[in-house]
Amino acid sequence: MYKKKIPIRMDCGLHVFKELLNGKWKLMLIYYISEEVKRPGALQKKMAVDRRVMTKQLNELVHHGFVEKLSFDTKIPKVEYRLTALGISLLPLIISLEEWGENNRAVLETALHEKQ
Repeated sequence: MYKKKIPIRMDCGLHVFKELLNGKWKLMLIYYISEEVKRPGALQKKMAVDRRVMTKQLNELVHHGFVEKLSFDTKIPKVEYRLTALGISLLPLIISLEEWGENNRAVLETALHEKQ
């Protein structure tokens, strides 16, 4: 497994937040799981993300305690995800970010088009 060469800075909550939630899809995964999208296939369809990337980021969220993985012992194995208390505590922040994005959509879309 990859070992970081630069130590993680623990002197600031923002650094810790970045280390644990840095990933293109992590905040979206938490958001969609909170909206009752719990099965991996449904998450993948909703987000149009590569299955391998999504599974890696879901496993990291589980490892860090934001999401809980539930495995059902049925004839066809079934897996679902749900938020832990830690994951639920992130929802107000994620919703605020979503509202900010909507309120600034025109400026942000312009910036994205200029970047391309």
